[in-house]
Amino acid sequence: MLWALIAGVATGLIFGERVAFLQPIGNGFVKLMQITIFPYIVVSLIVGLGKFNPEQVKSILFKAATVMLCLWIVGLAAIWCFALTLPQHDAGTFFSPALVSPASPINFAEQYIPANPFASLAEGNVPAIVIFCIALGSALIANKRKSTVLDFLEVIGQGLTVMSKKIIAIFPIGIFAMTASTAGTLSVEQLNNLQVYWVLVLCLGLYLMLVLMPMLVAAFTPIKYRDLIGVMRNAWITAFSTGNVFIVLPVITEGIKEHLRQTQQADEQADHIAEVLVPIAYTFPSLGKLTTLMFVMFAAWLTGNPVTIPDIPHVTLSAMLSYFANVHIAIPFLLDTLKIPADSYQLYLSMSVLSAKVVSPTTVIYIFSFVFLSIFYCRKQLHLKRLRSIYYVVLLSILLPGFMLTSYSLNTYLAGHTQAANEAIANMVIADKVPAHVLNHVPKAYQSGKLSLTNIEVIQKRNLLRIGYLVDNVPFSYFNQKNELVGFDISLAHRLADDLHVEVEFIPFKKHQLNEYLNKGYFDIAMSGLEINVVDLTKVRFSNHVLQLQLALLTKDHELQRFKHKDEITQLDDVHLAHVEYGPILNKVTQQYPNIHFSRLNNLQQYFAAPERFDALVISAEAGFAWSMFYPEFGVVVPEGGATQYPVGFAIAKRNLDLLSYINAWLDIQKANGQIDKAYRYWILGQGSTKKQTRWSLVDTYTRQTTQ
Repeated sequence: MLWALIAGVATGLIFGERVAFLQPIGNGFVKLMQITIFPYIVVSLIVGLGKFNPEQVKSILFKAATVMLCLWIVGLAAIWCFALTLPQHDAGTFFSPALVSPASPINFAEQYIPANPFASLAEGNVPAIVIFCIALGSALIANKRKSTVLDFLEVIGQGLTVMSKKIIAIFPIGIFAMTASTAGTLSVEQLNNLQVYWVLVLCLGLYLMLVLMPMLVAAFTPIKYRDLIGVMRNAWITAFSTGNVFIVLPVITEGIKEHLRQTQQADEQADHIAEVLVPIAYTFPSLGKLTTLMFVMFAAWLTGNPVTIPDIPHVTLSAMLSYFANVHIAIPFLLDTLKIPADSYQLYLSMSVLSAKVVSPTTVIYIFSFVFLSIFYCRKQLHLKRLRSIYYVVLLSILLPGFMLTSYSLNTYLAGHTQAANEAIANMVIADKVPAHVLNHVPKAYQSGKLSLTNIEVIQKRNLLRIGYLVDNVPFSYFNQKNELVGFDISLAHRLADDLHVEVEFIPFKKHQLNEYLNKGYFDIAMSGLEINVVDLTKVRFSNHVLQLQLALLTKDHELQRFKHKDEITQLDDVHLAHVEYGPILNKVTQQYPNIHFSRLNNLQQYFAAPERFDALVISAEAGFAWSMFYPEFGVVVPEGGATQYPVGFAIAKRNLDLLSYINAWLDIQKANGQIDKAYRYWILGQGSTKKQTRWSLVDTYTRQTTQ
């Protein structure tokens, strides 16, 4: 397996994306390994517990719980130490529909109570399966006729073990395929994304895997450090390659039993302990799983609200309770507990594939360490009176500051060379442009009113399409770092002008000037994420809706919790909210809830100039996330129970019906051919906002050098 891993990495580096075809082969081997897992857990737990007598079970479980608690304490202390190695940095993220969807409540009853054990098996609900097997195995302990059932299950377990060994014999092929495809297709963008968090998790994982846990085992038990690494190697490599601990549980159990036999320390009780504790250790929070707690620390630091020492007990307790569930349930729960914007979870998902390469092997070593310590604790063979024991305890204490210093040094360097989120959105450009003129005022020639009647023929005759835009209306219309006018609506304006075979001119206006400027002919069309509302419908014509946006609130990160629920907002004594648009919607809110007051601003920059004047800003979630990239101390929240969507489109003067008819038909075409969706994914979701770098390989490098 080790050679397969090395060969896979080398193949990926040499051939690059040419070996992507190997990924399905690797996935097939993972599924092959999973064949025996659920039956193995059921059989091993029931047989392992059923063969004990009541006194043995109480003693073993109590001692195992003591070992697990001690490992948690030591591991969490190391995790909190590494949390101190984060440098100074700010960031934000683009909008995603998942970020404003209601959070799913944690259903611990469904997660852990096997109401239907067969359904739990079919759904792969490991915690519920383990609890059912523990209950059934415990019930068989005092049963005098249990030997018939246990002997039958033990034979099945032996068959499953043979199957696992046969699969493991050919699994290096899968290791090679997965490693080669991963090393060959891993993009530079993925490596650069959240590299500070990756370094943090890597340094922490290496300390836990190579120092803390194996040295604790070597210090307290008769097992030597080198022997422990050797027995864990195959399971560790498999978990690293696949990012999956579940498929190596039989390998871990058999590895423990085989090592005890080779060192002549095996007995029936030790085998039973291994069979029972391995699946239990997998179900309970492991130190590998707890390394993802570093992401919560990273997210808090990233948003400018790092976790303080007084927060540690609360965060630790919340983590231990929530990590009994799935990691993808625990992390959003902890982010919410620490008042960290929910958009941070999207960052975790983007790194989950890479971080699994640390989390999974760390979990494997945790399970080995936990089971070995429990076995020798039950034998009363744990001690710290040997010279070797003192040596390892001192060594792991000395190495901790060294790993922390490495993490801090690397992250300080990377934080200084990482592109900030505001740079990503500030560097976005329009790919397909027509000749354009961007004005900062309305020309006097347009103020006579002679151009108020406009149609397609007039626009093409003058060879100029005049577009009204709102200044600093991110991400719909704003100036990038090159002082170019860009944005979602601006990109559509360029496409429209291109289809008309004319040039385009952009003229600024303020929201309250929309009706006057349009009807006097200062510009032909207004585009800037304009809300289609019933009040303006009587004054201008709106196109068919281009997008449907989600109304939200933008405020300081630490204030987001106040506005999480609609009912809590309506019960506040006095709420002062700012807004630029949404007058008709907000008037109804004021009539229904007198405690909520609204102040209209001329533009969004007014709010950021003096945010202390208001409790929050009413804005679309799509725009709010974009602004939070420029101002990372702000976050976006959609109050639960108060979600409101509204349409946005283009505005046209009342009498220009010919132009309106053309625009509506044009929008239908753009939606049908995917151009609206393409613009949405780029400007709103940020997909492709950073230039994708071509993945390098040794073959490509050699080819380029030969060509030159």
